[in-house]
Amino acid sequence: MVMFETTLHCNMKCGYCAIWQNQQPETRAVRERVFRRMDEAADFGVFAWSFSGGEPLMNPNVPDYIEYAARKGFFTSMPTNGLALKKYAAACAKLDQLEVSIDTLDREKFARRRGIDGLPTILAALDYLLGRYEHHTIQINAAVDLDNLDDLPALASFCTERGLLLHTEAVHNVVRTTWRTEDVELARADLDRVAAGLAALRETFRCVRFYSDYYNFYRNDGFTKQFPCRSASHLVNMRPDGSIQFPCAFVHVHRGAPDMTLREIYESPDVRRIISESPAMWDFCKGCKIGCPYEVSAYRNSPLLAVRSAIDFLHLH
Repeated sequence: MVMFETTLHCNMKCGYCAIWQNQQPETRAVRERVFRRMDEAADFGVFAWSFSGGEPLMNPNVPDYIEYAARKGFFTSMPTNGLALKKYAAACAKLDQLEVSIDTLDREKFARRRGIDGLPTILAALDYLLGRYEHHTIQINAAVDLDNLDDLPALASFCTERGLLLHTEAVHNVVRTTWRTEDVELARADLDRVAAGLAALRETFRCVRFYSDYYNFYRNDGFTKQFPCRSASHLVNMRPDGSIQFPCAFVHVHRGAPDMTLREIYESPDVRRIISESPAMWDFCKGCKIGCPYEVSAYRNSPLLAVRSAIDFLHLH
């Protein structure tokens, strides 16, 4: 899977994320460079391409990237805060999985959590897309803590009425090389309360996507030597400039140059060494609980987890 951070800029100010506090100038790859990366990824055997950020739709080339990735046959996905969803609705409808971040339908609480009064704009754009375009899976991503746990039944009802999925993941810290977020992780008792609430929610609403294994992983302090991160070997972490970052999208000890092909990068001695060292973990890996590296690591570390995740997925379809 490729996780392409199309930009590290964002137009929201979420209280549990600090990416918007570090809006430095960035170099973005020209369109043709990204298209070549997609060609390389298809040749390399990549199955899925995720457009990430920052807020992906702040990169105006993303609609063209979505169309090209679809033509290459990738399974495509993209999380977005939805503020520009109406403008780019036609392109977003072509994604295999569109993910719109909404934690609550309470407008005042949304504005407090997200730092901007954008909920009416996002909901109107979502209904615009649903009413005008054929689409694949649309998923609402809810970052959950005790502040919005009681708001989720209303959000699940909203998803049920519109045929959407509701993905629930506990709020966690995201640490990057050059800056730190506020500590927002849940204490074990609070996490258990959230997990119990989500399990009960899933019993009522079929649309709820809830992986109990992830919450056990979170509760057990995230990545450890017994459950190492496999991001370096199983996620192609591509930066806005087209470089490939190792071991993960959030912290790097090495970057494959933008002008090197994926095959050249992954066959290089430096990258082979990093991949071989990654199960032993670096200090910045310890305690990491980020969802995307967890998913690929779970499939690699435990076939049983892969089977259970597949069952969870089939439950929703």
